[in-house]
Amino acid sequence: MNKRFYLFCATTWAAAAVLILGQGSMATDALSGVIALAGFDLLRP
Repeated sequence: MNKRFYLFCATTWAAAAVLILGQGSMATDALSGVIALAGFDLLRP
């Protein structure tokens, strides 16, 4: 596996952690979305 894939996995897990720890707050939902989109950006060639 390459380094980008591992970084993508880490950002996806971080986004999930923000959702869990945010307890339904709208701000943390938005932050989780930003983190997840940043993870998708890591996969670009």
